[in-house]
Amino acid sequence: MNDLISVIIPVYKVEEYLDDCMRSILDQTYNNIEIILVDDGSTDKCPEMCDAYAASDRRIKVIHKKNGGLSDARNAGIEIAQGKWIVFIDSDDYASPDMIKKLADAADRTGAHLVWCGFKEIPAESVYSKDEFGEIDKDNSKTEIKVRSNKEAEMLFYEPGKMGECMVAWNKLYLRDLFFDDDKIRYPKGKIFEDGYTTYKLIYKAGKVAVIDEAMYFYRQRKDSIMNKNADRNYRAAREAGAGKLEFFREHDEKELYLKELNLNIYSAIRFYEAAQDKTGKRETREWFFEIYNEYFKKEKWPAAKRLRMKAFAMGYPFYKVLSMFEGTYNKLHG
Repeated sequence: MNDLISVIIPVYKVEEYLDDCMRSILDQTYNNIEIILVDDGSTDKCPEMCDAYAASDRRIKVIHKKNGGLSDARNAGIEIAQGKWIVFIDSDDYASPDMIKKLADAADRTGAHLVWCGFKEIPAESVYSKDEFGEIDKDNSKTEIKVRSNKEAEMLFYEPGKMGECMVAWNKLYLRDLFFDDDKIRYPKGKIFEDGYTTYKLIYKAGKVAVIDEAMYFYRQRKDSIMNKNADRNYRAAREAGAGKLEFFREHDEKELYLKELNLNIYSAIRFYEAAQDKTGKRETREWFFEIYNEYFKKEKWPAAKRLRMKAFAMGYPFYKVLSMFEGTYNKLHG
């Protein structure tokens, strides 16, 4: 494959990390790329840094815009992308030098319209170095590629340890048409968990997905990241995104996926209830539980143990806690 690939990088107050990100993209072994830097109203040195990058490499384009958040910045990049394919990179992260080539080769070999790879969480102080990746497998002959139907790929989300790589936007190669065609898919402005509103729609629309387990994307863990700064709002976003996903699978008559998502939603409501630190959080997460329990859960057939567990929580958290302790003791004795 030698198709043009658009690499979209939203940029906001990351002057400490942007050079690492850019060096990892400029080091890519796949050369036919355009790099779209979306300066989302950054108030540090990032706007000047973006312009300097563009002046040094004709493949780089810069958008300077009023701050609108991560989703709005991604959407701005999508609108001007000229590539047949799109990759998103967060500007405080970085990629292995062969990530884009391996994703592109997988798409070419399998005919998949969406490809993803594994990722690795790294400390905030990590520094990119091309040398750390060693010798590059030039023809990707050692790369293991797994082909999944859209439904099989969606099901991976519910497997232990797979949720992150399935949901996030930035470890993937997308056919640009997935964002356009008949149903225009965009990231929801002003939302956290923006990937949770969007990625499952793109996976479903792709039809065929290729998966590379190798970790080629490096996700920097920062205390001042969007997710960490908005921890108190996470349950509201999870509630809204989960409701949309439930309706999507119901509308597309995907019963198995619907039940998987329903199960995840109701347990998420309980977990967020347990983690809530104030009365508002407790009240809203309990309301979320009853919304799922009454409108969705009670209408489906579940094992008796699960129905009893949910009934206990509906009666009150102390009943649920006692039942959970009893189940835990029973499982230890009979496990």
